[in-house]
Amino acid sequence: MITHATSFSFIVRHSRTRRVLQLHSTVPKGTHKHAPFSAATDSDAPDSTFANVTLETSSNTKVLQVRQGEILRTAMLKRNASPHNGRSRLINCRGLGTCGTCAVEIECNNINVAGIQPRERNTKENLRLKFPPHGSANQSPNLRLACQVQVHDDIIVKKRNGFWGQDTDGLLAGEYEAELWFGELEYVLDDKSPNSSTK
Repeated sequence: MITHATSFSFIVRHSRTRRVLQLHSTVPKGTHKHAPFSAATDSDAPDSTFANVTLETSSNTKVLQVRQGEILRTAMLKRNASPHNGRSRLINCRGLGTCGTCAVEIECNNINVAGIQPRERNTKENLRLKFPPHGSANQSPNLRLACQVQVHDDIIVKKRNGFWGQDTDGLLAGEYEAELWFGELEYVLDDKSPNSSTK
């Protein structure tokens, strides 16, 4: 089948910056309808180095292969796994680090290697994770915002119960599939993941 690529551009304004996001789709030659946008696959970049993200929920445990340097929230959404529980898949800040709904516990498989960057909570995480409903005395020290960390090595991710993933009773949330209400724009604010401008 002969195909040709069609490019679309969207201009997105975000806090004094202007970014152009290009989305690519492939349509069979001779047709007039555009193929739906598809999430990036790992085969798009055969030269990349990968890490395994083991996602533990009350439903099951699954392993996601992600590119090193990818933002955890973006990586999960592109692989049909959500860092958000229930309705927070729609009601969230889309990666700004302000809502706290993508809070997950992260453990590194190899203590001697930085599985995520930054290793310690950044300013946004410190502010949001100390504000209710987070910030309780028995909150896990491994609680991080998935939209603020980059994956660099194999990690284990646990999502707790509650709208914000704030449960401290040790109960894991159920597994939720990603709901990309805004398509590729769900992670347009991610300017750190490899090839984030075209994925």
